[in-house]
This record gives sequence, structure tokens and C-alpha cells, in this order.
Amino acid sequence: MASLDKPRHVKYWQRCFTSYLPSAYTTNDSTRLTFAFFIVSALDLLSVPFTSKERSSIRSWVLSLQHPDGGFCGSPTHVMSGQDATKGSANLATTFFALLLLGVAAGTDDEARAAFTGVQRRKLLRWVTKLQRPDGSFGQVLWEGEAVGGRDTRHSYLASAIRWMLRGEGDEEDIDVERMVDHIRHTQTYDGGAAELSQHESHAGYAYCAIAALYMLDRPASSTAPHKSEAVGKGVPDRDALIHFLVHRQFNYLVEQEQDESDEGDANYVQAKLGDLSLSHHCAHVGYNGRWNKKADTCYCWWVAGTLAMVDSFHAVNIPPSRQYLLDVTQHRIGGFSKHAGGPPDLYHSYLGLAALALMGDTDLKEFDVGLCCSKETVRKIELARAGLFGNRKGDFDGDGFWESIKKAD
Repeated sequence: MASLDKPRHVKYWQRCFTSYLPSAYTTNDSTRLTFAFFIVSALDLLSVPFTSKERSSIRSWVLSLQHPDGGFCGSPTHVMSGQDATKGSANLATTFFALLLLGVAAGTDDEARAAFTGVQRRKLLRWVTKLQRPDGSFGQVLWEGEAVGGRDTRHSYLASAIRWMLRGEGDEEDIDVERMVDHIRHTQTYDGGAAELSQHESHAGYAYCAIAALYMLDRPASSTAPHKSEAVGKGVPDRDALIHFLVHRQFNYLVEQEQDESDEGDANYVQAKLGDLSLSHHCAHVGYNGRWNKKADTCYCWWVAGTLAMVDSFHAVNIPPSRQYLLDVTQHRIGGFSKHAGGPPDLYHSYLGLAALALMGDTDLKEFDVGLCCSKETVRKIELARAGLFGNRKGDFDGDGFWESIKKAD
């Protein structure tokens, strides 16, 4: 039975951290900050320590990407046509990852309390409210003052998570929570899944983002507090149908060698008929897909298992064969995970492969937070950053104000 080859994964991620990424990533330069999160957070999950110099460099680089009108840019070169080249363009995804990176980069508890120092909190939150449309959905970027980008649930999730990380109880300005919940209600499809709109094809990734957006809306300030999300109950019209859709993303993933159908040295992988899986039936490997009649894909182990965890149905995840699918089929010999059997490892699938294993309790990885897709240790630092941001007051000042108070105290 295979296990996580931790030394190889550490080498893979350290190589990504200390050297240039392969040339294939060049076209993704606008998402450089997102890649930085995957790399740094993966090393954190693997318990690889950072030097104080590395932590300081991460923090300085992230803050250098802050947009003067709110939010964070994806990279120093991320400039949309027609905009001031000195300002770039902020987007929701990189803003979410920027805040998490500031948490990961904090070494001590004192550093964690000051992690959001320098973040223009009020500007950022005002920018998020401008991204919300009248129908409750969110765009990804502002273009000439108008929210642009799709209406899918990814943007709702990112806005909800950013709100949880930065908003104080005393802040008057806020997104329209009721419209957001109503928009998400209308994304559930006939088969129980979620899509951009109820008439579109359902997708496990959209389902995670829809549930996580609701889950973060009423998440307590402390992760030690119990969380029975009323927003999830209100925003999902048919919970049973959702669970049914998610459970059926799992299927028995057959290895021909196991059936004596191949005597070749390398196993050839095929997938069983969808719907054949029974939780009472023994199977060695369970793969996951995101939509009906699609192939197994590493990332959906996370999207499906994470969503089931947030709707109190993690028991429906067939954990042992799910782990074996990741470890036997998509874990790569050089470290990382591939999208599917036989493919090369990439940052996205390598991180979400670790995320799925951490959620399933792999002892070589830190405990994982289902709502923010990072280690629970990082979430604890984010909570300290929130406490440091607001102190005993309720949202009265920005991170810069907190930093000034520290300097005066010194």
C-alpha cells in the first residue's frame, strides 16, 4: 500500500520555491501571486520551516502588489489594457491568496498579530462591495467602475472569505449578504449540484465555492468555536440532492493489473461505470470527477470531500480507496501530483492533492481547514491578525493605524 512520499514532495515544492518555474507557466504570469500561495502553503503543510529572511521577503513582495484603490494585483506585470501602468489591476482571487500568504509568512504569534499591518483594509472592503452586482453575484475585477467577470460561485466564495478575514463588527459598509445568499440559492441545478446559473451544467468546483461562500458568511471569529452554519441551510434549497450529487462524483477506479487483464510492467488505469460505487462494496481505488461522464481528476478529491465536510456529510467520503487513488495513481515520482494518471505534476493539482490528503487525516501533513483551504495553523495566524487589527475595539482603524500604535508603544 502506497504512502505519501514526503521527501520527494518537499523537494518538488522547494524546487518551485527557490528556482524559476518551467517555461509553460510563463503565460500564467498574471496569477503569479496565486502560484506563490500554492508553493508557500504546500511547504507549510509539509512542515518545512522558512527563515526569517524568507518570511520577510514573502511579506514585502505581497504588500508591493497592493492596489492603491483596494485589493491586490496578481503580479508586478499584471496590467489591463487602458489602465495606468503604475496601478495595475486588482482581482478577487489574488486578494484572497495575498491575505492568506501574509498569514503563512508570520513566524511568531507577535508577527501574526501584525500580519495585516500595511493592508489598506477599508479601501479593500469598499472595493469588494463595488464588485457585487445588483443580482447578488460578484465580478472578479473592476473595469471603469463596473464589475466584470463571470457570475459563478468562485467570486462569491472569495468575497465571503475576504470579508471574514478583514471585516470588523463595527464596520457599517458591507456587501449585500441577503442578495448574495439568494444568488447562490439560484445556482443549484436539477441534479443537486451547482453551476453559474441553475440552467447550466453542474460542477463540483462550483458546489464547493457555493457552500464555502455560505459557510464563511457566519463563521465564528475563532475556529475553536462550534460552527453550525445557518447560511448554508438558507442558501441550499435541496441539501439531500446536493449530497447525492457529490457522493456520485466518486467511482471505482479500476487498475487493469488488479483484474489480471494486463501483465505489463506499468499499470493501465481505467474507470468503472459511473454509479457502480457502493460504500459497502470493497474497491481499491476511488477516483473523483467534477461533472457527469468525465474522467477522474486529482483536484476533485478536494472539491468533493471539502464540500461534504461543510454540509456535515464527510462520512460519505470513501477515505481509504480515495487516498490510494491519489497515492497510487496521481502521486508523481518526482513529487507533486498530476491531474490524471500518467500526466506531469503541476502546482494546482499538487497543492489540492495535498489538501485532500490532509483533510482525510494524513499524518505527514498538518491539520487542514476546510473553509480557507490552508493549514489550521495558518488560520490560527489569520485569527491573530484579525485580533491585532481590531484589538479591543470593533473595526475602528486600519492595519496602518495598528502599526502606528505599536511604534508608539515601543
